Amino acid sequence: MIVNIVKPFLPDMEKIYEKFKLSLSTGLVTNNSENVRLFENKLQDFYKCPFKPSVNCNGQLALYHLIQAWKHKLGYGTHDSFEVLVPSFTFSGTINALVTNNLKPVFCDVDDGLVLDLNKINIDSNEIKMILPVGAYGNLVNLELLQNISVENKLSVILDNAPAFGSKFKNKFPWEFGFSEMISFHATKIFNSMEGGANIVNDSQIADYLLRLRDFGQYEKVRGDIDLPGLNSKMTEICAIVGLANLENIDFILSSRAANVIKYLDFFGKLEAQGKLKTMKVAKQVYCPYLYFPIILNDDATKFVNFMAIKNISVRRYYTATHDLTFYRGKYRSQNLDYTNQIKYNIVAVPVHTIMEDDEISYIFDTISSYNF
Repeated sequence: MIVNIVKPFLPDMEKIYEKFKLSLSTGLVTNNSENVRLFENKLQDFYKCPFKPSVNCNGQLALYHLIQAWKHKLGYGTHDSFEVLVPSFTFSGTINALVTNNLKPVFCDVDDGLVLDLNKINIDSNEIKMILPVGAYGNLVNLELLQNISVENKLSVILDNAPAFGSKFKNKFPWEFGFSEMISFHATKIFNSMEGGANIVNDSQIADYLLRLRDFGQYEKVRGDIDLPGLNSKMTEICAIVGLANLENIDFILSSRAANVIKYLDFFGKLEAQGKLKTMKVAKQVYCPYLYFPIILNDDATKFVNFMAIKNISVRRYYTATHDLTFYRGKYRSQNLDYTNQIKYNIVAVPVHTIMEDDEISYIFDTISSYNF
């Protein structure tokens, strides 16, 4: 048996054929076309947010523009800079989006939920103007505590929630706490449009900036005048069509994954009780849809990864300690990174798909049970 690290949930061709055919026949395949607008409307219905989510061609550019919009709102020019508290334990794309906006990451630690440790961050400089937590595997920080910290220290908050489609804290979405978040719709994510991303915000000015930024920064079309240097990050029609079809199945996608995760929590919980590994801790107030199932081994994960590969089960060493990556090493300052440094070589993401056969789950569990921890 072969178990891949991801298995994208995609609609049948019959479901999208007529819309795609019409798009091709009319030539309306991009530039804020019909299904892109409809996709935004349906996303707004799902999130019940006050402003239409701004969809982009990918999550990376969505995050880039969200940071750019907040930087502009705070009164900083393109070449100005300040510091941003961000977990080192994340995908490089998070840090890349900051640095390409000429901002300086301050690498911070995560807690046992693998999210930014709000109890360890230190507002130790007047240069710190923003906090950027990451929704690791769909998990969330305590949004009430984050709100208190941000208000008390007058810090803006952006959430890189790339893998956290539908994640909630106390049954509320992040925008309900006043935060802006980016969600990725990449094929590897829980909900996908093949490629894409969106920003969900609770600020009319930011919402307005985002619409123009994804279209080269244009605020009018007669002369194409701009007052912000945006990029071309518009979503294509075919991606929106796929996103719409998948969104119709979102209840199934989330409930099916949740049912599988219950089995994982039981199996890996028993191994944790035996001291063989640790699991990601998710607070009772958090709804986490689990992009992958992370486990923390007691030693370097290389042997485990190789063992699983021999058994044809793909696992991923994900995330990483970005402060160790070649480009970032030694360039930016960090705060206490004790836990990140402790787990950075030991963590492994185990596949958990929306649609998994019982025999696939059993094969994963039986294989791991046979491993010599």
